[in-house]
Amino acid sequence: MFNNNNSERADGTSLIGEGLTIEGDLSCKGEIEIAGIMNGNIRAEGLKVLETGSIIGGVKASKFEVFGFIEGEIYADDIVIGKTATIKGDIFFKENLKIDEGADVDGYIKRVNQGKQTSSKPQQSQKAKVKEEKKEKQLEIEDTEKKAVNQS
Repeated sequence: MFNNNNSERADGTSLIGEGLTIEGDLSCKGEIEIAGIMNGNIRAEGLKVLETGSIIGGVKASKFEVFGFIEGEIYADDIVIGKTATIKGDIFFKENLKIDEGADVDGYIKRVNQGKQTSSKPQQSQKAKVKEEKKEKQLEIEDTEKKAVNQS
C-alpha cells in the first residue's frame, strides 16, 4: 500500500516539510532539515533551514546551515548562512562562520571561546559589571557635589 522509498533520507535526517507548522520546542540527537515553520526552540546535532523554512525561536546545534528565515538567538560550532537567508537575532559560534553575499543578518555576531560553554550568562555578568561601574561613577559624582555644597 505504501511505497517505502528511503533513498533520500537514508542517513537518518528528519524533515519538517513545507506544509508543516510546529508549535513548541524540539530536541533531536541527529540532523533536522526544515522546509516548514517552527515556532519554538530547537536543539540538534545538525540543523539545516531550507529556503522555504522558518524558525521563530532559539537554535543550538553543532552544525547549522540556514537558507531561510530565523528570528532568535543562534548557538553553534559551525555556521553557514546562505545568500537567501534572513536572520534577526544574535549569532554565537565556536569554530567557523561563513556568510554568503546577499544574506541579510540583523544582530550581534560573536565568536565564543572553545573552553567556554555557549550561554548568555557571561554576557549578563558583563552587563552587570558595566552597570556597577556606572553606579560607582555616579556615586563619585554625587560625593563630589556634596563636598562642594558643604564647603560653601
